[in-house]
Amino acid sequence: MNEPSKPIDLGQSGLVDALGSRQAEGIVVQGILAGESAAEPREFNPDIVKRSVVVAGHKTSVSLEDAFWHALKDIARERSVSLRGLVAEIDASRRGGNLSSAVRLFVLDHYRRRCSESR
Repeated sequence: MNEPSKPIDLGQSGLVDALGSRQAEGIVVQGILAGESAAEPREFNPDIVKRSVVVAGHKTSVSLEDAFWHALKDIARERSVSLRGLVAEIDASRRGGNLSSAVRLFVLDHYRRRCSESR
């Protein structure tokens, strides 16, 4: 039986070694955009966790890493919408694929657009 992974400390030291440069860069950008400083590291569990949500009156689940789940909650808070409402919006606009993948792509697109707007 596999043991769950330990949370990753997102402090400056060891982040690239732990995740690889592409993943580390995305998480650091997310932290910067969320107003976090390097002095305030955030820990995320690298494991994929299945979470239940209700979409269009039906209970379903999304399997996401903590970083994506927290980013999704941050986006919902920014937009002043419920998490359920945001997931329903993502579900209604996806073109195939599963809901978990659609959520990840939505979060990625959100932060990419935000980065390009700040340039």
